[in-house]
Amino acid sequence: MFMAFSHICINADATGLQPLDDSALSDIRGRDGVSFGVNLNVNIGSVIVGATDSASNPATIALNNVVVTGTVASTLDVTAGASGNPSYLNWAFPSIAGANNLQFGYDLAITANGSTFGTGVQLQNMAFGGTSMQLTPYTNGGVTFGLGLDLQIGNLLLQPNGRGNTAGQMNLSGIAISAAGSNGTAPWALADVNAQPGIFNIAVDSSGNPNLQWGIGWPTTPGTAPSGSLQINNITFATPEGNVNLGSSSIGSIQIQYLNIRFKS
Repeated sequence: MFMAFSHICINADATGLQPLDDSALSDIRGRDGVSFGVNLNVNIGSVIVGATDSASNPATIALNNVVVTGTVASTLDVTAGASGNPSYLNWAFPSIAGANNLQFGYDLAITANGSTFGTGVQLQNMAFGGTSMQLTPYTNGGVTFGLGLDLQIGNLLLQPNGRGNTAGQMNLSGIAISAAGSNGTAPWALADVNAQPGIFNIAVDSSGNPNLQWGIGWPTTPGTAPSGSLQINNITFATPEGNVNLGSSSIGSIQIQYLNIRFKS
């Protein structure tokens, strides 16, 4: 098994960078850490993750022609872990006034068994205010992480005929993910470095074969995992006969008690 990251070229267009004024930066609270706001105009050729036994039978997930624009505000600090646990990096994304929401687009290509599935993907008007991530080394190698997600997306467009081509597209609009019952005012704690750690590492199976592993462990404290909510205001499909509108969809309470994903060669 291998992981390959190829043809990565970040081009930050200097003409697209603009300073954030003092009123916007005043909304960022870094305490003893580091706070910054960045206006992004980034182009990445491709990011490829591959798992294969031989070059003649590749299996890859590729994000091609990646474009990211908009404003990101972040605070970084180091926090002491719980008793017996290491310190961790806390990476928070507060809301800032007058910020430009993120626009994120790429061409997705999944190749396996000699065939490729592809679609254009666009995430429009993404806002991460209230989201945070914690990172610390995993005891057996790799990374332990925590993730609190408070995310809003204006539109998620899946465009099988190419990015920007609306024929056959699926549009999920008004997406919001947050803690259950918070009405979008608190993040959903999908993982916690102390109580329910997320893991990203290389695991070895019973036969001694290494596999890329990503997952979320069982809660280590009494009770169940935190609950989250998902709201989608509208789901629309474009068909040759016209648009099909499925209306809204929501899940009031979601829990992840345990998750283990392995990419095998």
